[in-house]
Amino acid sequence: MRRGARIRNIIRWILLLLAVAFVAYDLPQTWHNYSKWRLALPSDSVAAGFWQTAFYSDVKEMAIVVGTGIVLWIVLHPRGEHVRASGVETPEGNGGGRHG
Repeated sequence: MRRGARIRNIIRWILLLLAVAFVAYDLPQTWHNYSKWRLALPSDSVAAGFWQTAFYSDVKEMAIVVGTGIVLWIVLHPRGEHVRASGVETPEGNGGGRHG
């Protein structure tokens, strides 16, 4: 594996871990906002509107992070290197050149 491809692969994994960590960190707050929104619906429409806005804002934020992570994962994927899971390069990229 070339040095540039290895560095890109490390960056891909770091970005993936950062995206997962961000979403995992933000998830409890999002659930809290959702619960507060549902509890406020029957009694206080202004509070329900606030919690609904907070919930949707958190969901959009997480969707942007996940979407950006997916785009960067695809963009930083090494191209032109046919490597099996074992790390052995194959000329055709089909698992060792077996046909059938």
